[in-house]
Amino acid sequence: MKKSYLSLLFAVLCLAGKADAQSKPSPCASDQMNKRIDEMDPLEKKYLNNYYQQQINQAVKKIDLRKARLTSGVDESGNTQFWYDIPVVVHIIHDYNEATDYLSDNYIFQAVKDWNVVYAKQNADTIDVIAPFKKWVGNPRIRLHLATIDPNGNPTHGITRHRSYLTYYGNDQAKLDDWAPTSYVNIWSVNQIPAAGGFQAAAYAYWPSEAAGIPFWDGVICFWSYINEGGSSSIGNGNSYKTINHECGHVFNLLHPWGPTNNPGVACGDDFVDDTPPTEGHNEPGCRYDLPNSNQNSVYDTMCAQNYFVLYTNAAGGDSLVNYPDTTNAQNIMDYTYCSKNFTIGQVARMHAALNSPIAGRNNLWDTANLIATGVLNDSGTAFLGLPDLKPIPEFGAMTTSGYGNSSVYMNRVNYFTYPNTNIWFHNETWNDTLTSLQWVFTGGAAIPVSNSTTTFTNSFTQPGWVDLKMIATGNNSGTDTVEWPKAVFVADAQGTPALGYYQEFEPTGDYQKWPTFNYYNNEFYWTLDTTVGFDDHYCMKYQGYDNRINPALGLYPVNGSPIGDFDDMFSVPMDLSAYAGASCNLDFMYAGSTRSANVADVNDKLEIDYTTNGSTWTVLSTLSQGSLTNNGAISTEFVPGSSLNWGAMTIPLPAAAITANTTFRFRYMPNVGADGTYSSGNDFYLDRISFSNYTAGVNNVKLNNIDVAVVPNPTDGDAFVVIKDAANNVTAQITVTDITGKVVYTINQLVSGGQGQILIPHSAIAVPGMYLVQATTGSQSQTKKLVVY
Repeated sequence: MKKSYLSLLFAVLCLAGKADAQSKPSPCASDQMNKRIDEMDPLEKKYLNNYYQQQINQAVKKIDLRKARLTSGVDESGNTQFWYDIPVVVHIIHDYNEATDYLSDNYIFQAVKDWNVVYAKQNADTIDVIAPFKKWVGNPRIRLHLATIDPNGNPTHGITRHRSYLTYYGNDQAKLDDWAPTSYVNIWSVNQIPAAGGFQAAAYAYWPSEAAGIPFWDGVICFWSYINEGGSSSIGNGNSYKTINHECGHVFNLLHPWGPTNNPGVACGDDFVDDTPPTEGHNEPGCRYDLPNSNQNSVYDTMCAQNYFVLYTNAAGGDSLVNYPDTTNAQNIMDYTYCSKNFTIGQVARMHAALNSPIAGRNNLWDTANLIATGVLNDSGTAFLGLPDLKPIPEFGAMTTSGYGNSSVYMNRVNYFTYPNTNIWFHNETWNDTLTSLQWVFTGGAAIPVSNSTTTFTNSFTQPGWVDLKMIATGNNSGTDTVEWPKAVFVADAQGTPALGYYQEFEPTGDYQKWPTFNYYNNEFYWTLDTTVGFDDHYCMKYQGYDNRINPALGLYPVNGSPIGDFDDMFSVPMDLSAYAGASCNLDFMYAGSTRSANVADVNDKLEIDYTTNGSTWTVLSTLSQGSLTNNGAISTEFVPGSSLNWGAMTIPLPAAAITANTTFRFRYMPNVGADGTYSSGNDFYLDRISFSNYTAGVNNVKLNNIDVAVVPNPTDGDAFVVIKDAANNVTAQITVTDITGKVVYTINQLVSGGQGQILIPHSAIAVPGMYLVQATTGSQSQTKKLVVY
C-alpha cells in the first residue's frame, strides 16, 4: 500500500466539541470557510496552491526518513540540533469575564512554556506511546517565543487585550489586532467559537496555501479553556488534547491523519505522511480510559492499515521497503483523541518543509533578521529572559454585585448607568506588569473619592451627571502609568421628572443631555443626536446602523467589525409616573426604520425597551424586530426619513409595576448580521417625540406649544384626532369636518377639561381618500386645519 505525497488546497479547521469532553465533535466547517476564501481571488489561489504543492513535494522527496530516525541529534537535512525559533503574539479577545475569557498574563506565560515542551518532545507522556510507534516519534525542534518588540518597534510581552462582543462569536471576524503573520504567529483566545449544528468548536487554523490569500486571518483562534488544554496551568477539562500544538501543526502544513475533513470515523483516509498509517481517525474522547463512552481500542486500531508498507526508490535506482506499523497512530497530536502524545518523524519533516517555504511567509518567521526585529533572540521559550519591564496598563470593570465573573451581572468598563447612592463594585483589571500600587480618583460626589485598592471595592455617587475616573498604576521596576476616563459612570437624577405633559423631542432647549447614550464597545454602531431630521422638526435620536464599509454589490465586506453580539443603550431621565397611578399609562414615541436587505431572513436587528425602578434591576418591556422595527422596508442606500410618511407611531402599555415616581427606561438597540453571517443587514433607525399618557402614540405624540389646535395623524388611513389646547377649563369644543365640496361629513360637541383634550374623528366618517377641512370652535375662537386621508 504505497502513499504519494500531495498538498491539499484548503484550510484545515480543527473542531473538537464543547468544553465537556464527552460531547460529540462539531460538524465540519471547512467547506463553508474555504468556499468564501476561494471566491476572493480564484486565479491567484490556483497559482499559489499549485506552486505550494510542487514545492512541498520536492522538499519531502529529499528526506530519508530512515536516516532521520536512526541518526540522533540531526534534522532531516543533516543539520545538528537545528531549532526553528518562531515569534508569537497572543491576542486575548474578551469581555472582562475573569472566570473565563480574561486570561492572565501569567497564565499565557505558562501556556507558552507548555506548548514548547511538546515541540521539544519533552512531554512526559511520550513514554506512554505504544510500542509500534516509539521509534517513529519525531522531535519538531520548534520553539515558540512571545515577541518582545511589536510591529511598531515598541516593547511588548507578546500579549494584547481587546474588549469586544465578538469574543462570544469567535470566528474570523474576532481576529482583532492582528500582527503581520510573516513576522509573528497570531493566536487569538475567545470566549466561544460557534460551529454548525449547535456544537462549539475548540479552535481552528488555516494552511499556508490558504493563509497566503487571507493574511489578516492567518493564525490560530482558540476557545479560551483550550489555550493550554492539558498543560500544567490548564483551566479546561484537564484532557491531554494539546490544542495549540495541534492548531500550529495546521499552520505548519499538517492535516488530520485521516485526511482533509473535520469528520473522523467515517472512511479510511490519508494525511500524505508515510509514518502515519491510513486511518478513519477517532472522535473524542478517543482513548481516554477515564471517560465513559470512550473508544479504548482506538490505540490499537488496525482497520485501515493492515499490511501497510511503503516502497522507496533510492539514488541508485533500486527499491527499498519500509514496513510501517499496521496499527494507526491514534495517539498522534493531529488526531481528535484525548490521548495526544506525539508527532511523527514524517510530520516533523512536513512542518520543516513548510517553514522553509516562502508561501504565507513561513520561512521569514525564523529568519535571523525577523528574530531581531521581533525581539526573541534572547529568549529560550521557557524562561522568558528577554521580556522587558513594561509599565502597567490600568483598566477596570464595574458591576452591581460582588459576583465577579458572572456575565449576567457583569457591567461595562465605561459608561456605567446608576442611581444616586447605589453601590457599584469596581474591579481592578490592570495588566502588563506586576502591580505594586494603584490609586483610583473619582469625581461626582463619590462616597470614596480616592481608593488605593488593588482588587475590588464598592463606591457610590450623589451628584447627577457624568463621573470621571483616574487610575494611577505603579509597576514593579517599570514606573507609573495614568489613564483617565472622563465619562466612566453616569448618575441619574435623584427625583423623577413629572411625566404628565412631558415630551422628549431632543431639541437643544430640552433636557436631552440627561438622556445618556453608551457605545459600550466603541465601534461604528451607536446612538447619536441627529440635527437634520425629525418627526416635525430637525432633531431626533438616530441609531447608526448602516455600515458604510459594506457594499455587497461591489464585493466590499468589513474584515472585522461584524455587529453580531453588539448592543448600545440610551437611557431616559427617571420619570415620575405617579399621576397615572391606578390608571392606564402608555410609553409613546415616533420612529422610522429600514433594512438594507429585501431578504426577510436578513432582518435581525432588534430594539429592546426595558425599565428599572432601582437603577440596577431591569425588566424587559417590549422588543421590536423585523416589520415592527423596519416600517420603511428595504432601502439599499443609507436611510434618511424624507417626510412624515416615513414615521410610524408606537404605543407600549406600561405594567402597574413600572408606574412609579422614579422609573427609568432603557432603549437597547442590538444590530445583527445577515443570514450568511458575514455582514450587517441593518440600516439607520430614528426615534423621536417620546412621551407618556393614557392615549395612543398617534394622538399623544402631538406637542402643542403655542398651537391651539392640531389634527393627527396627518395624513391618515384610519382614525384621526383633533388635539385642542385652551387656557379655559371645562370648555365645550365643536368639531365640524367637511369634504372638498363643502359637504359636512362629521360633527361632534365634546367637553375639554384640564386645558387640553383629544376628540376622535372616526375612520368611517372620512373613509373616502382625499382632502378634508376640520374646523374646531371653542368659545369665541375658531381654527380650521387641513386633513389628508389616503
